[in-house]
Amino acid sequence: MPRRMLFVLAALTVGLAFLVASASGGGAAPSTHQSAKKTYTIYLVAGIASDAFYLTMKKGAQAAGKKLGVKVVFTGSTASFSPNTQIPFLNGAIARHPDAILIAPTDKTALIAPIQRAISAGIPVITVDTFIAKPIAVTNVSTDNVAGGKAAADALAKAIGSSGDVGAISVNPGISTTDQRAQGFAAQLKAKYPNINYLGIQYCNDDQTKASNETSALMNGHPNLKGIFAMNVVSGNGVTSAVTAAGKSGQVKLVEFDAGPPQVQALKAGTIDALVAQYPYGIGQLGVQLAYKYITGHRTGIKKHYGTGSAVVTKANVNSPAIKKYLYTP
Repeated sequence: MPRRMLFVLAALTVGLAFLVASASGGGAAPSTHQSAKKTYTIYLVAGIASDAFYLTMKKGAQAAGKKLGVKVVFTGSTASFSPNTQIPFLNGAIARHPDAILIAPTDKTALIAPIQRAISAGIPVITVDTFIAKPIAVTNVSTDNVAGGKAAADALAKAIGSSGDVGAISVNPGISTTDQRAQGFAAQLKAKYPNINYLGIQYCNDDQTKASNETSALMNGHPNLKGIFAMNVVSGNGVTSAVTAAGKSGQVKLVEFDAGPPQVQALKAGTIDALVAQYPYGIGQLGVQLAYKYITGHRTGIKKHYGTGSAVVTKANVNSPAIKKYLYTP
């Protein structure tokens, strides 16, 4: 082959090699490398997924997730607030191995082992609203329930003139939030109101019908009953129903925890005298923000507890702008 032809072929080979290298990235590499941003997934396991409180919490969590580019999955039993109904939903979340789990534990002891399973699987857990007795969660976001119980005692004392018989209806012993509300309520009555006779707590197992029946029995057994403190939405619905059916609205004074639409309506109608309202939207919002901070490596400075505030809502202030955020919007 002539020398001129060899030279041309060699030149063509070098040029082709350069083109191939450039096409495959083997030439001068770009100074920056574009990589797909990870989409984080956070599960929120409600205490009871049909409750106005947790549905409002869901809104706050999803709003924070949207702002941060995080997928928030809301799950939980719609049937009842109990470990037996909640744990399968937590196990389901663990099986999907999300980046983090937010959970409102339905019992401060029974949920320790299931939450530990999540943590052992490498999933950070934040408790919201309620908490567990063992400090294994990253943090807890909740209302100050002892202070809420004290505020309920003050509101009920004011409504009844600081004297007379009062009772209380709660869910079950062993739930962190309602245990603390009961603690604060009893302590405040004892410390400040010597003329109030506290008849103690009855438990309704988060059953509205049972709460209603217990309230009827309480009124029948104590004809001079002046007031009742209901410690959550379901017990409150039962108490309100029984007092209304007995024709004693306004006569038996009611103070209730939480501010779902039925509670607010009864407050405006004068059946309920005061509500101790939490801020579930803020609990969900802050829970997701803290989970995102933790899973993206910004862990320094995260505290073991964050409070989100509460408000005593009355007929006089229910329509004020300052109270609006405390009213639940399921």
